[in-house]
Amino acid sequence: MSNKFGFVIPDLWAQCPWPAIFHPNGAAIEAESDRWIFSHCPNNQASLLRIVPSLRSGALAAFCYNNCSDERFRLVCDFIAVLFLLDDITDELDTMDNDLFRDIITNALIDPTSYRPGMTNGKEHPAEEPDASRVVRDLWTRICAVTGLPVQQRIMKGLQEYFGAVRLQAERRSSGEIPSWEVYIEHRRLSSACRPLFALAEAGLGIELPEEVVEHPLMVKMRNYTNDWVAISNDIFSFRFEYARNDDHNLIAVMMKKYNLDIQSAVDRVADICGDALSKYLEAKAQFPSYGPEVDAQIQSFLHILQSWMSGNLAWSFVTPRYLGEKRLEIKEHRWVDLSEETLKEIRVEA
Repeated sequence: MSNKFGFVIPDLWAQCPWPAIFHPNGAAIEAESDRWIFSHCPNNQASLLRIVPSLRSGALAAFCYNNCSDERFRLVCDFIAVLFLLDDITDELDTMDNDLFRDIITNALIDPTSYRPGMTNGKEHPAEEPDASRVVRDLWTRICAVTGLPVQQRIMKGLQEYFGAVRLQAERRSSGEIPSWEVYIEHRRLSSACRPLFALAEAGLGIELPEEVVEHPLMVKMRNYTNDWVAISNDIFSFRFEYARNDDHNLIAVMMKKYNLDIQSAVDRVADICGDALSKYLEAKAQFPSYGPEVDAQIQSFLHILQSWMSGNLAWSFVTPRYLGEKRLEIKEHRWVDLSEETLKEIRVEA
């Protein structure tokens, strides 16, 4: 291995104390969700055929929301599938087009009853409704039917923060700016889309946590530390894919370019940050106060989903070939990620 270029994935499993549990009916509901998104995206069939079967977004949902009822888990599956669709679309957009796309999706959330083309920065929205707007309207209508306004507002706020972070990411991509690792992590909390996904947990569980619980400083910390673990550990798994595309929106790339670390040192530093986030999560959890038996039970169900995100994202990274390719099970066994030019060429062809 010493003659090859690449890195060893640190033993993140040893850090994470929770098992990866798959939703009992996850596979069947994942298939239903895949059929749904195909049926609502007539203009993106080729892209979906390339992305959806291998992405396994429903499997990610099944690992992370394993304690939800079948009916509500289906909403979760659809939501995550849509987020990946939006992410793939925005990855290819510049700042101006990101603004237009954001406004189209925001309009679909504000009024999901019909598509009404508007205007962004003097540019008219398409006369024909984009597929992304169509799926968002359908999904949001179903979510609003089974959730109260506070949960809807939390999901909406998280989505708006995500769109803002995507715009900033596009600006940095254009300028070539490399932020400090602290600034990167603050931004990654938003660009990862974890915030709306964590708010989605309430919809998946059929609960509405009291505002004082949601905004308690320790609960905010637990969400942030979970967000850090998920987003930053994902940077380790996705680095192979992003390195091949010269995409610097990755903490390993930040460590290498901003702080002149070699690749293994950068990866190990990123893993240390993951471990620190997990330790801080456990500290905050140990200090969290009681709100009575009924609310405490809801809190535990919510925290179960946060913890399942930490273990589930690890497991999913070796289910989907999105980041580690067809040799992902071999990589899981020996933890060596090859970044030789031959491998990078293969990744570019796949992408």
